[in-house]
Amino acid sequence: MRWPPPVRVSLAPSVTASALIAALALGTCGVVGTLPLNGPACTLVVALIVLWAVERVRVVALRLGPRAVRGIELRGDLTVVVVSRDGTVCAGRVHRDSYVGPRLSTIVWRPFGRWRLRAIILLPDMLPAADFRRLRVLLRYGRSDVAHGEPASHC
Repeated sequence: MRWPPPVRVSLAPSVTASALIAALALGTCGVVGTLPLNGPACTLVVALIVLWAVERVRVVALRLGPRAVRGIELRGDLTVVVVSRDGTVCAGRVHRDSYVGPRLSTIVWRPFGRWRLRAIILLPDMLPAADFRRLRVLLRYGRSDVAHGEPASHC
């Protein structure tokens, strides 16, 4: 069986991700404001939420910082190679918990030799439409012989 050609993409900063993270932080701060906390405790929790949101916008939405994912290569056997902003390259296997949808896709993957899963969120404004489509098709229909075995047509 021949694998389809790998999909290589570079991820761009995302306005949508920034807006979603800001909305999530704002909603969480609203919930914290309704809790029966004294003033300093409420201020501390809100400050921590704002710091978290700023860090997530910086890394996930703006693609800044050494841990930010700058590029992805997805192969037909569901092997993924992730390039961080600092130039670190890490390969791994796509996990079955990945999600593929028309407006949002996530790649849940486990680096080779590690036990923790990692996740990458993909939104349409992070990459060109054709690359987003190719990536979603490969995620949805790619096969891992390690996890799925031989296709039924090969038995």
